[in-house]
Amino acid sequence: MRRIPRPVLRALGALAQSPINTSALAMAEGQDFAHDTLYRALNQPLALFFELSLELCKAMGGLDRGYLILDDVLIQRYRSGKLGLKKARDTSTGAWVFGLSLVVLAWTDGKRRIPLAFLPYFGEEESKLDLALALLEWAKEAGFRPEGVLFDAWYAARRVLEWLHAHGWPFVTRLRSNRVLDGVQLRRHGGTRWVKAGRLRGLTFAVGVLKRGGKFYGTDREGWWGVGMREIYRLRQAIEEIFRGLQQELGWTGHRHWRRARLLAHLALGLVAYGLIERQREGLGLSFYQCRRRLIAGKLSLDLSPLLPVQVEAA
Repeated sequence: MRRIPRPVLRALGALAQSPINTSALAMAEGQDFAHDTLYRALNQPLALFFELSLELCKAMGGLDRGYLILDDVLIQRYRSGKLGLKKARDTSTGAWVFGLSLVVLAWTDGKRRIPLAFLPYFGEEESKLDLALALLEWAKEAGFRPEGVLFDAWYAARRVLEWLHAHGWPFVTRLRSNRVLDGVQLRRHGGTRWVKAGRLRGLTFAVGVLKRGGKFYGTDREGWWGVGMREIYRLRQAIEEIFRGLQQELGWTGHRHWRRARLLAHLALGLVAYGLIERQREGLGLSFYQCRRRLIAGKLSLDLSPLLPVQVEAA
């Protein structure tokens, strides 16, 4: 683990406690340091922030238990500008907007949740599937042994499923109705409620498929070939809660950075701040948003102690 520069600790406190945290200038308001300190924090490599999130997850016992979740989110801007953003479709509204897509990896045990890392997709070179596989490789190298990996139908591509099965990481995913099970599209299998086992086209192993409410779910773990599959998949909702918290509370919406590296560092700083708030709110018996309100009001200070065993650099 590399040393933590002191400006990063200051930036985490400012981000968590500032009511407006979309820029270094706004976050420095009311602090005992200048906004240049925050710019020094945003000049740090992304790997540092991901290592800090990993440390928080380790402290929760997350390497050997819980579930990893893959998903992506669109960070919107009103114009392309110096970031060179392309237009992408906002799945919530259907509109085409300028934005940066992030493929995000998170962890949950059903009660707690930690955003771990992301990779940006600017619409150039690597695909989102390439980025998802890179994040899974990062998690493997970090020592994760998850109980399962959860994701929606977009990431249920052959490459991802084969990688997970080969590494012994069970998955639960939504499946599109046109996926082919034993030579027949899922939507053409008779019945409204069923569980079937077989081969999805292109895969080298068997999966169990569950149909409920017109939706299809799939897993390669035989013990989950039943209605419990859907209950496990519902844990994927944790990443939607993470996105909501990051966008509403930690500067992922309305950011004012025009350099890609600084923007990505600002977003990565939010990952660590989210994890710290999540740990603090659990100990106080508060919700994430209740804890954030108390931080803004000055009734709490962000507890940085989970990171302090790591050596701090002066600058």
